[in-house]
Amino acid sequence: MPITAGSVCRRNVVAATGDDPAWRVMRVGRWLATIRFPDGTERYAEYSTVVESTYHPLYPEVCRVGETLPSGNECYRDTAVGEPLPYDRDAPLSPVGELVLVTVTRQPDDDVWHALYSPSGAVLVGPLSGFYRYALQEDYDLIRDGAGVRHLCRWARPPAVCGARPDGERSGLRFPPPGMHWSEETDGPYPESPPAPDLFAEWNAPDICRPCLLAWLRDPEPEPAPAAASEPAAPSTWWTRLRRSWQA
Repeated sequence: MPITAGSVCRRNVVAATGDDPAWRVMRVGRWLATIRFPDGTERYAEYSTVVESTYHPLYPEVCRVGETLPSGNECYRDTAVGEPLPYDRDAPLSPVGELVLVTVTRQPDDDVWHALYSPSGAVLVGPLSGFYRYALQEDYDLIRDGAGVRHLCRWARPPAVCGARPDGERSGLRFPPPGMHWSEETDGPYPESPPAPDLFAEWNAPDICRPCLLAWLRDPEPEPAPAAASEPAAPSTWWTRLRRSWQA
C-alpha cells in the first residue's frame, strides 16, 4: 500500500474537515494557524484547541480582528479566509528530499513548532500540533549509531523507529512523567522535566534520522511494549489519554 500524505496525518489526529458535523461542534475552539514556508510565503488554517490539531484545507488569506469577513460580519478573531486551496490526501507522499520544512504558529498563545509539507498533495503532513514534543519526550530517546546519526528509540533502547539498532550515546530526551499519584511526602520533590525539544526543527540537520521522524508521524501511538525488568512502565498521563482519544 503506497504511503500518502493523508495516511500519515490521519494517524496524528482524527480526520475531520469543515464539512464534518463533529468539526462544526469543535468550531467553538477554533483559532488561526499560520504556516510559513522557507520562501516567506504564508498560508492559513484553522486550529482546534478542543482536539489540539491543525486542519485542512489551507487558505491564502487572513481576516484580522476588526476587519470585515466575506460574509459581511465583523471579524472578532483572526480567521483564515479566501478560496480554500486544493489538496489531495491520497496523493503519494513526496520523496523525503522534497518534503518542505515549515513553521507553524497557532493562536491563542502563539505556540510555534516545525512541521513537514508534502508538495505532491499540497498537504501539511505533520506534526499537526506543538504538543507532539511532549508525546516524544514521554516515550522516546535519541541514540547515536556508529556513524553519529541520532535515531528515535522507544523506551530509550533499540531498535529505532526506522528499524536500525544504534548502540551509542543517549541524548537524555526521554522523561516519563511520574503521573498524578506522585506524593511529595513519600516520593520526594516532583521531578522537573527537561525542555521538550522541537525535533522536526532539526529535519535538515545532517545527524538526524529522517526515516525515524517520518515513521513516528505514521504511527505516533504504537502498541505498548513491555518495560525492561529494571524499568517500570510509564504511567498513563493526560497527554497519552488525549492521543489515544484521537484514534478512537
